[in-house]
Amino acid sequence: MSSRYPRLSLADRSFLRFEYPNAPEHVAGLCIVEARPLLDASGRLDLEQVRRRLEARLVRVPELRRTMRRVPPLCGPPLWIDDPSFSLEHHVRTAPVAAPGDEAGLLGTTERLVAAPLDRSRPLWELWFLTGLEGGRLGILFKLHHAVADGLGAIALMTSLFDLDPDAPDPPSTEWRPAPAPAVLALFGDNVRRLAGSVTSTLGHPLRLARGLARTLRDFAAMLRDRSGAPRTSLNALPGPARRVRVVHLDLDTARAVGHAHGTRVNDVALCVVAGGVRDLLASRGERVTGLELKVMVPVAMRGADRARDLGNASGVIRVSLPLDEPDPGRHLERIAASSRSARAGQHPASGQALFGWLAAAGLVRRLTERQRMANFFVTNVPGPSVTLYVLGARVEDLMPIIGLAGNLTLAFGALSYCGRLSLLVNADAAACPDVDVLAAGMRRRWAELARTAGPGR
Repeated sequence: MSSRYPRLSLADRSFLRFEYPNAPEHVAGLCIVEARPLLDASGRLDLEQVRRRLEARLVRVPELRRTMRRVPPLCGPPLWIDDPSFSLEHHVRTAPVAAPGDEAGLLGTTERLVAAPLDRSRPLWELWFLTGLEGGRLGILFKLHHAVADGLGAIALMTSLFDLDPDAPDPPSTEWRPAPAPAVLALFGDNVRRLAGSVTSTLGHPLRLARGLARTLRDFAAMLRDRSGAPRTSLNALPGPARRVRVVHLDLDTARAVGHAHGTRVNDVALCVVAGGVRDLLASRGERVTGLELKVMVPVAMRGADRARDLGNASGVIRVSLPLDEPDPGRHLERIAASSRSARAGQHPASGQALFGWLAAAGLVRRLTERQRMANFFVTNVPGPSVTLYVLGARVEDLMPIIGLAGNLTLAFGALSYCGRLSLLVNADAAACPDVDVLAAGMRRRWAELARTAGPGR
């Protein structure tokens, strides 16, 4: 029996336990939009009107008015409740982009904002309007804690505030009143029923439980046996407080054509572009790349696109071997695709999620991940909207993902498709990766080489 209240799952709670000041556990999306529909008569961002119109749209995403509440002993896991002091002034704010307002300035402002943890005493999200961009544009940065949703859910939440039509009317104005928090006795009774239902389900399906537990233990044992699988490189170190963000833009149709030409998927193309950049980065540092195969953590969604709007975390991870020393771009892509297929066929994403949750519950996850040698970095690919979106009438020109750092990983890559474009964004620890521009240049070089393999005109 499930809870009658919106409680945090074990996976959700693990991201709260895993968080520390130098590694905030939120995901983020960065948009570039046309500014004119959001400006007042003097040409400045009309923040009051923006807040008023966004507040009307919160009827579509009531979860954004909820805050986390811990409960007394014996009352079960924490839950989400309406924040009685909710105010958009705490969540919708502005920040300037330094002159001349180019992409480098936008990413610099983003670096500062994504490094700051979210305030746990309030609903765990922020929406920043970044002013001063050149070309009559604005930046919008949406931060959402990983305890609320995974990457797919975060995109669904963010786009629920957007429209498909520039002239879409605002939802009817309604007065919002927070629902009262459940009483302690009600939470205790709900927890007893929840536990009883869990025991009944377990006893009713003992073989299924045993198989799942055995599979998780087998996967864990395999990971322990392969501890040395992630080679020692300068990529693995404890992150500091500062970040460096860079983005590489790919044409989505060309990426599909490249994949088709080599019998691979767009996700493999993204991994190949990343591998090319990392190879140049390590080579520039004087590190060996000949014969080097890095280990990469890749999230796998465990729910369909029709359930993307569901909150909570429903994704696992697989570990993919990433060869770096293949000079031929087409052959490099095919080798990576073969490695990815092998990982998907032989690994169980749910096992990684379960193990992560158990270690977090035992208070061990941070200690182990800061010393892990199972992965060198993290790469995720989230499918984004294929149609044009609008924010209060302002057209969204670009949409980019930002993935946080954790453990001893100093690099994280996020790929997101939107309206024919695939953006690959790098989030790097500033201290460990001051040469992030070498990485970005290497990614662009590998992409140009791959694009030529798609055929004439690409």
